[in-house]
Amino acid sequence: MEQEAVVETKGPAFRERFSSALDRAERVYLKVLRAALLVIATCLLLYAAWLGVWSLWKIAQSPNSVVEQPATVAADELTDAEMPTRNSAAPPEGPKIDAAKQRYYADFVKRYYALYRRRFEPFRQKEDKLLSRDQFDDSFVESNERLQAAAKGDINFEEEKADLETLLTVMTEAAAKPQTQQRLSKYRSAKKVRVDKKVQRSRTEFRSGWNRNSMSCSDWYIAPYGCPERRSVQIPYTETVHSMEFPKGTQSHTQIFRAFQDRFFSLLHDRREANRMNAENQRDEISLGNALGKVTLWTVLQILAGFLVLMFFFLLIAIERHQRRMAPEPEPA
Repeated sequence: MEQEAVVETKGPAFRERFSSALDRAERVYLKVLRAALLVIATCLLLYAAWLGVWSLWKIAQSPNSVVEQPATVAADELTDAEMPTRNSAAPPEGPKIDAAKQRYYADFVKRYYALYRRRFEPFRQKEDKLLSRDQFDDSFVESNERLQAAAKGDINFEEEKADLETLLTVMTEAAAKPQTQQRLSKYRSAKKVRVDKKVQRSRTEFRSGWNRNSMSCSDWYIAPYGCPERRSVQIPYTETVHSMEFPKGTQSHTQIFRAFQDRFFSLLHDRREANRMNAENQRDEISLGNALGKVTLWTVLQILAGFLVLMFFFLLIAIERHQRRMAPEPEPA
């Protein structure tokens, strides 16, 4: 009987200890879950706030805010330019020319020609042709073509005017550079030397022979069979040509002037295109950012919804803990 009483006493005590251990484990688990929910909810809230600010900033950007950078050319970039001369074309007939634009081009040619006469022409050689203002205009400025293009609307006159003014400024600076003066002085003192060049040519020779496949003559069947004929043959040969030329690397004052001008417009065009493409890429990036910002705002709303769900579970856990605290302690058996 005593043994049965001991067993009965140990049974309830074991169950109480086991139940108490489960309660402690449950409290620990609820605390860990509560802390985890708080950490995750805080991270979601911070992430949603960051995404919201980033999205609003992206949406607030405007592609029209991107301004294309102006293209510039420095005088030092012209001083080593080398380019052969080119023939000028006759000015085509076109629509009626605006008098104000015509006066501007005439004035520009006058100032540009003065630069050429002052800085480049003194270095010409005696046999070089003196260019009049009209010849200079036709060769370098081509004001008639520019007037026609402006009248047709093919070019923007204000932009063209700004480019020409910049050209005059940069060319004036380039002409004063020591490297330019050195190249011009080199040409003025240069002497032509004899240059021998081997040229590949061909000459035509007529040769006699027998065409054994021809039956156009009366006695083609008599040996030697066929018809006699004369045919032309191209014979290649090499000829040495003598000429008087300036030493290699020597260019005339007009060639240097032309090279500087062509280099200026080439660099200006390339950099203007690069700036235009860069501005276009920036506008595309802003437009893409606007679209991405709107999509991200939807993500922010989803994250906030997840945050509210976590807060709901957190509330359930808090209610459970509160109920446990308010529950009366079980009376000992």
